[in-house]
Amino acid sequence: MSLSGDGGPEHQDPESAHAQTVLSAFLTALSPGRQVRAAAGRPGQWVNHYPVKLPLAEATTARPVTMYLTAKRRRWGGGYRFLFVVLDLDVKRGGVAQVESDATELTKLLAAHGIRSVPVRSGPGGGIHLWAACPDGLLPSEVRRIADAAAVLFPTLDIVPLTNEGSGSVRPPGAAHRDGGYARLTEHTVGQAVTVLRDGSPPAAWEALRTTLEAMAGAPALLGAARARAAGPGTAERVRAGGRVVPHAVTDRGPVVRPLTTDEDGRVRLRRPWRPLSARAVTALQRRPAAESGAHSRAVHTHVRTMALSGWSYHQMREHAADPDLTPALEWLRTASTSTGGRKKLTAAEADRRAERVWWLAVQDAARLPRRPADHGHPADPDLSPGARAAADLLARVEAADPEHWSRPSGSADRNALRAVAYLMLRSGSADVTADVRRMAVLMGRSKSTAALSLGRVIADGWLTVTQDASLTGKTGRRVTLAHAHDCTDDPHHMCAVYNEAPGHHGSDGSSSRNAAPPSPPGALAALGGLARVISEQQSGIWQGIGHPAGRTLEALVGGVRVEEVHQVTGYSRRTSRRHVRVLVGLGLVTLRGAGDGSWRGTVAVRTGRSLYEAAAELGTATRPAERAMAGIVDRFRFHWWLREVRWCSLPLPDKRRRGRRAGPDQLPLAGADPHGRAYPRDADHQADHGRAWDLEALRVDAAAIAAAADVMARVGHVVDTAALWPEPEDQRAATA
Repeated sequence: MSLSGDGGPEHQDPESAHAQTVLSAFLTALSPGRQVRAAAGRPGQWVNHYPVKLPLAEATTARPVTMYLTAKRRRWGGGYRFLFVVLDLDVKRGGVAQVESDATELTKLLAAHGIRSVPVRSGPGGGIHLWAACPDGLLPSEVRRIADAAAVLFPTLDIVPLTNEGSGSVRPPGAAHRDGGYARLTEHTVGQAVTVLRDGSPPAAWEALRTTLEAMAGAPALLGAARARAAGPGTAERVRAGGRVVPHAVTDRGPVVRPLTTDEDGRVRLRRPWRPLSARAVTALQRRPAAESGAHSRAVHTHVRTMALSGWSYHQMREHAADPDLTPALEWLRTASTSTGGRKKLTAAEADRRAERVWWLAVQDAARLPRRPADHGHPADPDLSPGARAAADLLARVEAADPEHWSRPSGSADRNALRAVAYLMLRSGSADVTADVRRMAVLMGRSKSTAALSLGRVIADGWLTVTQDASLTGKTGRRVTLAHAHDCTDDPHHMCAVYNEAPGHHGSDGSSSRNAAPPSPPGALAALGGLARVISEQQSGIWQGIGHPAGRTLEALVGGVRVEEVHQVTGYSRRTSRRHVRVLVGLGLVTLRGAGDGSWRGTVAVRTGRSLYEAAAELGTATRPAERAMAGIVDRFRFHWWLREVRWCSLPLPDKRRRGRRAGPDQLPLAGADPHGRAYPRDADHQADHGRAWDLEALRVDAAAIAAAADVMARVGHVVDTAALWPEPEDQRAATA
């Protein structure tokens, strides 16, 4: 067996060398196949995912590997049989004490049925693998019944390796653990372990064990046994959907009662209209799971299933789950537990795998839940969250306002700002939201200065009211909510946020105006459902080339307004409206259908299949949303760094001496270290060099990767949101300078 490279003897410490000897001997003597499965990732950042297949000769302690538990033989009709049954007792499911207790009881139970086992300490966290064998092979259905019954009795047992006959595998003795250390034999030498497992136990012993376990477990295990008998030997035990196996816990609910479909990315979802989450669901998402082991993973399924029942797509779920402030209950989709009891951020690949599996199971479960009144065409009270109600109210006010509001020079920017605030309300479930100008600028498709000016105008005009001012030292943005009354200003450009104001009245007389409530349109929920698409379109880079007012014209045309009437809806002049139409036609976004006499009388515009991204690429502005998002994230961290520098400069000299010399600005921090504990860059005159600070932060957070991810989102028509691109906020608990 090769030990070249990092796993070579010249690079190994004594512990690693011993582990390599154990691993090599174990695999050579017992592996059912000629390959092992190797972990994804890289040294120090291995992932709990084993997609790579390696020859046995390349298995070393330099990389975690797993050994298959099953094999195919001609005498078995070409089907799989389990040669090894490994009872994986996981600390995350109940703690170290519970693992020890379960291991003791299981060892006694196995021995009582004549089954010898080999205990293995799986890694630094305290988990235990109990290895046992059956050289004659066990049917997958028999092993599944044993696993189902044992799982009822022993809470720390992970039965996943025992329920996948084609890919079930476990790290053998000597294999590295992703968090450090190796799987260690605790009661046997490797020679003794090989002898015990090579001899194994006959099928009759395992059948007796299964009978005892099912009797001890009672009804839950008997239900699993009935399923296995109904399936029969050699047949699939679980329903397959989309090439995947639906577990018994889901299929036991009954048949599919809600039709399934796929979204634009090909992922499964329920075929039903989108609706916002209820107030109860929003509140539940804001509850952080208990600290007890396994609580994080158990909390996820119910919440994601609620999103599936509300007609959400996979991407909408991921976008919502990416924000830790909105969804503490979904922490398991962002981080993994560690052997020390803390949590570490998942890699992008591992987060994707978790989310896709959770989403697929949640949709399959939602499709089988008993129907509710709303599913039979009798919609119940939607129980909207405060944020959804406020967003619907705000959008209704925007649509009901006179076109004069949005046709003035600042109108399109103000309209975009209000829609962005509605989006934040809908996402957060709260009517009181933080309107951070950097995030607002990205959602609006504008610069940061334009976003700040627009936000100030809509507050002064009475659309919104400030509930909490921004705090530079606290790194918190201004919080706003719906305004129901306001005091008019003396600014001649002031326009009251009412939709039924008297002609010519601009509210600039210094009086107090009460904002009239808009009519409740029948499509309020539909408007909320399409808000993400509206935000995605308004932040498109195409408007950088042809102007944002053309976007309002496009919305009117797509809504069915005739070309000769579009100026009445938008408030722009006939000349401006026709110029917009010509530009949109020239870019291939709409085609005109009508009389064809050149007058455009009776002509309607039909939206083509060309995306805004494609049209923007023709103008060279397609990447602007990605650039804004990347710049907003980098600028936020640069600003945090500057605030830390200001705090440092204000410290008394004795405090500075006590804290010691700071690292230089060019020294990138180590992983997990405070990124802003280093000195802020200065120029030759000792003045703050903000440009260089921006460049250093861009390097630290990998701005190129952020921009690339944002560009992918824009290309497929998803909302480019800084909260989704950088879900982990700056650590407020880092030591202050």
